[in-house]
Order: sequence, then C-alpha cells, then structure tokens
Amino acid sequence: MTDDRKLISSFRKSEALMKKLPILTLILILSLLLGSCQLPAPIGGGDEPTATATGPATSGPDAASGGKPVAQEPTATSLPPAITDTPQPVTTEPLATPVPEEPVATEIPPVEEAAVPENAARIQFQANATSQTIDGEIESGQVAYYVLKASAGQLMKVSVWSPNSDVYLDIAGVEDGSYLLSAGDRETSYQGSLPATQDYLVSLSAGGGYTSFSITVEITNFDEETNVSIPEDAFDPYTELGDPRMEDPMNGGNIGDWTTPEGVLPDSEYIRMQVDGAKFYVTGKNAGWTTWYFAWREMSDFYLETTFNSGACADGDMYGLIIRGPKHMSGISYGYVAAFTCDGQYTIFRLDGANPYTTADLVSLTESERLNAGANQQNIMGIRAEGDTITVYANGYQLAQVTDARYSEGRYGLFVSPALTTNYTYRVVHMAYWLLDE
Repeated sequence: MTDDRKLISSFRKSEALMKKLPILTLILILSLLLGSCQLPAPIGGGDEPTATATGPATSGPDAASGGKPVAQEPTATSLPPAITDTPQPVTTEPLATPVPEEPVATEIPPVEEAAVPENAARIQFQANATSQTIDGEIESGQVAYYVLKASAGQLMKVSVWSPNSDVYLDIAGVEDGSYLLSAGDRETSYQGSLPATQDYLVSLSAGGGYTSFSITVEITNFDEETNVSIPEDAFDPYTELGDPRMEDPMNGGNIGDWTTPEGVLPDSEYIRMQVDGAKFYVTGKNAGWTTWYFAWREMSDFYLETTFNSGACADGDMYGLIIRGPKHMSGISYGYVAAFTCDGQYTIFRLDGANPYTTADLVSLTESERLNAGANQQNIMGIRAEGDTITVYANGYQLAQVTDARYSEGRYGLFVSPALTTNYTYRVVHMAYWLLDE
C-alpha cells in the first residue's frame, strides 16, 4: 500500500505541475514522449530464424552428399508367388522414392564347425552308384546320425520314409556350420545344390513314438551333355542382330555384375548365387516363395538371351529373368518377369511392388512343346523389349508377345521360384544382350 500511495502522490504532483505549464510547453513534451517509442531495429540482432539452403547434391552413385545413405533395394526379396489381376494405376510420381537409412554393417561372427557325434554312421556309395538307402528304427526323443562327403555344386537329395511320416530331417555342413535344413521345419525331404566341399551331417528325429524308417541319400552332378541347338527356321540373334553388345559365358569372369556392394555374391536366407568350377548357380532356398536379384546394367530397348540348365527341378519349379527393374539402391522393386517351369510351361507377369506384393498377370501359365521339360534340361530364353512391346522366345521360337507401357527401361536380373523343391538350384550357362536403340 505504501508504494501505491507514493504513486498516487507523485501523479497528483505531476498533475499540478502540468496545470502550471503553458500549452505550447505541454505539446513539446508530449511530442518527445511519443517519438521515443519508434526506434530502428538493431542490424543482425533479434531471434528471427535464418533460412538454410538444402538440396539433393550427390556424392557417389547412390547417396546424397551430406545426407543419409540410401537403403539397399529389396532385390533379394522373397514373396509368395501368387499373381493377381488387379494392376495399380499408373502414377506420375518419381520412381526413386525416399527410403530409410541403410543399416550399418555388423561384423560377421566366426564360422563354427558342426559337431559330429561318435555314433554317426558314415554313408559311402558303392562303386558307380550315386545313392544309398538305409533302414532303421528310432524311439521318441532319439536322434539317428549319418555323415557323408560331397562336393560344392553337387545336387543332394535326401528323403526319409516312416509309417506316419513323423521322422524329420536336419542337415548341416560340418566344416562351415551352415544349415541346409532344420528339424524344426518338420520336413521329410531335401533337394538342393551343396554350397561347399565338406562332410554333411544328416540327423533324423522322431516326432511321435517308436517307429521304423527308411532314408535315401542321392548325390548327382548337373547333366552337362544336354545342349540346345537353334533350328534353321528359328530366330538366331547372332544372324539377325550381329555381334552382341555384351556376352558372358557365366564362368565367373564377370562376377562383378552380380556381387553385393561388399563384392560378394548374395547368400541370404532366401537366395544364393555361387560360382563353382567356373559354373554359375542360382538357388531359391524356400519352396513356395519367389525371389529375384538384379545386375547393375540398365537398358531400354534390347534383346536379352540366356541359356539355363533347369537342374534337379520338379513340377512347377520356376527359373527365368526379370527386366526393366529400378535404379540401383532405389529401395523399391518392379519389372517384367518371364519364367519357365520344370514341367514345360511359361508365364509372363508384371511386378509392381514388393511391399505390398503387387503383380499383374500378362500371360498365365501355358504349356509349350518348344520347351524341354524335366530335370537337368537346357532351354534358351530370349526377351525382346522394344518400346511397349515385349516378346518372349524359347529355343529360338516365339512363345508370346505382350504390350504394356508401365516400365520403359531399367536393369535386368535373375528370377527363381521353387514351387516344391527346397533349395532348388539351376545353372545359368550363358548370357548375352543386343541394344536395339543404338
């Protein structure tokens, strides 16, 4: 209250003084008081935000300078092989969409050898034999062990029979500790290309009670005697188009076309590529799943020809090519897929996205006498992509032609889809392409 009284007293004294001043003096004082409220703003002062320049300046082929690295593309993505007839509408959005930051690579732990039990029985084939069958009995909770030596690139088939189909396989490499099949998968058969020359441990476990069983192990090589010749009335690109722009005997000389950024061939839980004995193999590890993997080359209008050996395939196991895929490290997957099946059919479909998996069926599975059906058979697949027209050939004969304008350029890659065969492996014997827009 004392301060209030002082203010009131001061105000009253000022009021009395003002009454005594001449009118002109009062006007001068008011002018000075009002002018003191309009001061110039200090230069460079204050808390105003300042604009900063941003932009997509690049550093290297795949990352923004000063920005975050781009996540690796889902080129080795495994997806259910279902095909839908509901293509997404074409949009004008850019092909390369923003993607999350690429995870930092972690150190790979040292390889541990698989322990071989003392009671493991060694399987040794008779002279000139490629398989052996062993009968036995097993109690619930017991495990029967077998071990055998095999070479990288060989095809191993293992099957176990029991009255109730409740004896399950477990297969692992002894030296590298790699698992080809786990008992937790509850599988009774295995077929695939072996990743290394070493001993392999085959274990049998009973899921039910006491039971008898019969196990058969077969080791074979790819049949290299089956060759494909182009008939005189078939399309021969060497005659029609001249020398190819690129030709690869797929013996490992151009391995850089397929390696990861770390310089190694892909070997994930879904797909494996390997060169063994100057031969190039592709393995789809999981039956019922679809996987593709792109090389780094980009093309627009071209003719691409690839010779495949179907390997130890069965029924609807698929092998083939994907073309006009996305740019390297763009974080997305799309393109056109042409595939042959082990039982002599072909299909063409368009992949529009990996997440969610979206496809458009362009040519449904169709049987053709132009295809060499069966295991260890060689077929030459040719794809001519020119503008919005895509033509697919088998052994020099046209199978189908489709028109689709969704994708006009991009990278090519290899495609695998094991319908029934776990670790289905085929061989890429030869590749070449001709550019039609030069």
